[in-house]
Amino acid sequence: MRVHHLRMKAFGPFADEAVIDVDRLSEDGLFLLHGPTGAGKTTVLDAIAFALFGRVPGARGIKRLHSDHARPEDVPEVVLEATIAGRRLRITRSPEHLRPKRRAAGTTKVQAKATLVWVDGSGPDLTRLPEIGDAVVRLLGMSAEQFFQVVLLPQGEFARFLRANPDEREELLERLFDTERFGDLEDWLRDQSRASAAALAERMATLDRLAGQIAAVGGVELPTDPAMEWAEAALDAARETAQRTAESADVAQRELDRVHRTHDEASRLAAHRRRGVDATARLTALDARAGQLESAALALAAARRTATIAGVAEGHDHATAAADDAERDHRAAVDALADLPEGATVATQDVDAVEAAITRWNEESGRWEPLARRVSDRSRLVDEIARIDAQRNADDRQLGELQADLDAAPARRSAIVASIDAASAAGNELHRLEVEHARLGSITTALTDHATALRARAVADVEVLDARESHSRAREHLLDLRERRVAGMAAELAATLAEGEACVVCGSTEHPAPATDTAAPTGVDAAAERAAEREVTAAEERRTEAVSVTAALAERIANLEIVIDGASADAVAADVERTASAVAVARATAAELPRLQDSLLDLDGRVTLRRNEISEMAAAAAGREERLRSLTAERDRLDAEVAEATGGRIGVAERRRELAELATRAARVRDTLHSLVRARDRHTESAERLRKACAAAGFDDVGAARAAVATPTQVAEWERDLADAATARAAAEETLTDPDVRAAVDSAPADLEALGDELAAARSRRDVTANDAAVARHRVAELEVQVSQFWAAADGLEPVRARHAELAGLAELVSGRGQNARRMSLRSYVLAARLEEVLIAASARLRQMSSGRYEFVHSDAAGPRNRRGGLGIEVRDEYTGMVRAATTLSGGETFIGSLALALGLADVVSAESGGRVLDTIFIDEGFGTLDPEALDLVMAVLDELRSGGRVVGVVSHVEGLRARIPVQLHVQRTELGSRVRVEGAVGVS
Repeated sequence: MRVHHLRMKAFGPFADEAVIDVDRLSEDGLFLLHGPTGAGKTTVLDAIAFALFGRVPGARGIKRLHSDHARPEDVPEVVLEATIAGRRLRITRSPEHLRPKRRAAGTTKVQAKATLVWVDGSGPDLTRLPEIGDAVVRLLGMSAEQFFQVVLLPQGEFARFLRANPDEREELLERLFDTERFGDLEDWLRDQSRASAAALAERMATLDRLAGQIAAVGGVELPTDPAMEWAEAALDAARETAQRTAESADVAQRELDRVHRTHDEASRLAAHRRRGVDATARLTALDARAGQLESAALALAAARRTATIAGVAEGHDHATAAADDAERDHRAAVDALADLPEGATVATQDVDAVEAAITRWNEESGRWEPLARRVSDRSRLVDEIARIDAQRNADDRQLGELQADLDAAPARRSAIVASIDAASAAGNELHRLEVEHARLGSITTALTDHATALRARAVADVEVLDARESHSRAREHLLDLRERRVAGMAAELAATLAEGEACVVCGSTEHPAPATDTAAPTGVDAAAERAAEREVTAAEERRTEAVSVTAALAERIANLEIVIDGASADAVAADVERTASAVAVARATAAELPRLQDSLLDLDGRVTLRRNEISEMAAAAAGREERLRSLTAERDRLDAEVAEATGGRIGVAERRRELAELATRAARVRDTLHSLVRARDRHTESAERLRKACAAAGFDDVGAARAAVATPTQVAEWERDLADAATARAAAEETLTDPDVRAAVDSAPADLEALGDELAAARSRRDVTANDAAVARHRVAELEVQVSQFWAAADGLEPVRARHAELAGLAELVSGRGQNARRMSLRSYVLAARLEEVLIAASARLRQMSSGRYEFVHSDAAGPRNRRGGLGIEVRDEYTGMVRAATTLSGGETFIGSLALALGLADVVSAESGGRVLDTIFIDEGFGTLDPEALDLVMAVLDELRSGGRVVGVVSHVEGLRARIPVQLHVQRTELGSRVRVEGAVGVS
C-alpha cells in the first residue's frame, strides 16, 4: 500500500481544510511528522486509519471526531487517495456527528457516510459502508487491528508487548493472527468434557436417587454401596406384605356385607313407620282447618258471581267521574269570564244570553280591524328606527377605535423595526458566543479532571512508596530464608560425611570443618522458600502496577495542563456563566426574528385595511341618516291618525285583544254548560243499569255486590289453599292404605343407632385393611419400576464414565493443563509458532540496530506459579553469552527491541496477507530514549527500509530528528485549530 494524498476537514484538531501531499513527502523515502504535544500529529495517522476502516486505533477509537474548533454545521470529512494491491482508489468518509437543527433549537444526529472511487476506473464505485470495508480488507489482506500494528507502528504498545506476561501477549497475537479455529476446537473439547461430566453426574445422581427411592418405598435401610441383590430383596419383601394384607381385606369386606344387609332391613321398616305417623298427623291437621276452608269456598263462589257485573260497575264509575269533571270545568269557565269587568253579568246567565254577548263582542272587534292594520306598521317603523340608531352608535365607536389604531401604528412600526435589527445582530453574534462557550466548557472539564488527577496522583505516590517498602521487606525475608536454608542443608550434608568417603558436593575425602547442627538455623524448608518467592513476586507486581499508575497520572496531568493553559477555576467559571447567559440571550433574541418580520408585514397590512374601512364607514353613515329622517316622519303621521280615531283613550290593539278575550271566555262557558248537561244524563242512565245487574247476580243491593268483589291475587290464594288441602288429604289416605306401612306400624321398632355403630365399625375395619392392601400393591408396583430403572442405570454407567475420562483428558491437554508439561494450550501453541516467526524476523533487525549484541529468543517454558507457557520472549546478549529476560533491557534498548518487534511483525503479517508490500509505514514516538550512537543504528535501519522502496514516516517531537530528517511535516497548534505545512529541501508549503 502506498499513500498519495490526504485531506482532512473539521476532523480532530483540524478545523479548516488540511491537505497533505504524501507523494511529495515521500520523494526522499523518509519524512518526519513533528509538532507540539496535542497539536494533532497522531490525528494524521488517525485520519488514514479512519478513511480505510471507519475507526481509529486504540483508546482513540471512542473519542468524538468532529473538531471542537469547527463550526457546529461544518461536516467532518477525510479524503484518502492511495494505491493498494496495484489499484488506485479514493476513499471519502464522514463520521457520525451532531449538527444544529435547521428549523428548531437543538441538534440532530447525522449518520456516517463513505464513498470509494476507483481512480483507475477498474470497477464500479461503492457507497455502502460494509462493501467499502470488505473491499479495503480484501485489498490489504489484513484486518484493521493488523493494519494498526504493522503500518502505524505504535512503539509504546510494542514496548508493553515486550515486557508483558504470556496472557497479555496472547491477547495481541490473537488480534493479529487468525487462531479462531484452534480456539473453537479448545472450546468444543471443553464443552464436550463439561457435557460428559454433566452426563456422568446425572447418571450417578439418578442411581443415588433410585436407591433412595427404593429404600424409602420399601422401608429398608439404604446401604453405602447399593447393589442389585439388595434392590431385589426389597422387592420380594414388599410382595410378601402385599399378599398378607390382601387376605385380611377380603375377610373384612365379607363381614361388612353382612352387617350392611341387617342395617338396610331395619332402616326400611323405620322409614315405613315414619310415613304412617306423618300421614295420620296430616289428616288431623286438615280436620282442624275444616271451618276455615268452608268460609274460603263460600267467599270464592261470591267473588266469582261478581264477575258478571264488573263491566257495568266500571261504566258507572266512569260516568260518575265524567259528571264531576264537567261540573269542575263549567265552574272554572264561569269564574274566568266573571274576572273581566264586562263579563261578570253574562257569566251566570243562560246559554242564549251568553251566545248573544259573544256575537256583540265579535262585531265590535271587526269594526276596529282596518285601523289595526295601520297600527301594526308602526311597530315595524319603530324597530327599524331603533336598529338604525343602534347601528349609528356602534359605527361611531368602531370609527373611533379604527382611528386610534391608525394613529398608534407609526410608533409600533418603529419599535418592531428596532427589534428586527437587534435580532439580526444577535443571530450574527450567536455562533461566536457558542464557540467561546464550548471552549470554556472544555477548560472547565479539564480543571475538574486535573484536580481529580492531582488527588489520585497523591494517593498513587503513597502507594508507590508503600509498594517499594513491601517489596524490599519481602526480598529481605526471602534472602534471609535462603541463607538459613543453605546453612541447614550444609548441616544435613555434614551429618552424612564419613572419614575417608568422598563428599557428595566437592568429592574430597577429607572433611576438615564440617558444619554442625548448632550452627544451622532450623525450621526452613522448600515450601517456606516458595511462599517467600511468591510474596516477592506479588510485591514486585504491585510495585510495577503502582509505578505504571503514577506515570499514567503524570502524563494525564501534563495533558490537562496544556488544555487549561494557566486558567483559574474561578475565572473560567465566571466566563462560562457569562457566555452561557450571553448565548441564551442571543439565541432567544435571534429566534424572535421570523416572528418580528411577520409582525411588521401584519402591521403594514392593518394600516391599509384601517384606512379603507374608515372611508367605507363614512359613505355608509350618510345614507343611513337620510333613511332615519324618512322613517321618523312616517311614524309621526301614523301616531296622529290613531289618536284622532280613539280619542286617546286606549290603543287599537289593546281594545281588540280585550274583545277577543271576552268572546273566548264566553265561548268556554257555553261549551262547558253543554258538556255538563250531557254528563248528568249519562250518569243517571248508568246507575239504573248497575242496579239491575246486581239484582240479576243475586245481590241485595250494589253495596253487597261491591263487598263481595275480591282481587285476582285473593281469588288465586283461595283456590290454591282449597286445592292443596284436597291433595294433602288424598295423599295421606293413600299412604295409610299401603300394606308395608300398616305392617311397619304394627311391628316393634328396631335399635337403628346400635346397628349404625356396628355398621360404622365394620366399614372402618374394611377401609383400614383395604387401604393397607392398596398401599402394599402400590409399593410393589413402584418398586418393580424403580428396581428396573436401577438395573438399567447401573448397567449404563461404566460406558459414560469411560467416555468422560477420555474427553476430560483431551480437554485438559489442549487447554494447557493436566498432563501438558509445558502448560501450553493448543491456541497458544499455534500463537507460539507465529511468535517464533516474528522473533526470527525481528532478531535480524535487532542485531543490526544493536551492533550485533542482541537477538530475541523464544521461550516455551511454563511461567511462574504454574502459568501457561509458550509465549515467552527472552534476549541473548552476545557480550556475555547469557540469555536473560526482555524486561532487563534499558530504556533505549527497550525502544530498539520494540521497534525490531514491530518491523518483524510487519514482515510476518505482510507475508501472511499474501506477500503484499506495505510501501508506507509510520513509526509513532519513542526516539527520545536513544543515545546518539543507538539513534544512528536505528536511522540506518530506516534508511535500509526506504532503500527497499518503502516510505517511512517518523512521528516524534524529538529535536535531534529534525536535523537528521530534512523532509518534515510540521503540525502547528493555533487557537482556531491545527494546521500542517511541509518543510524540507524541496521548500516550504
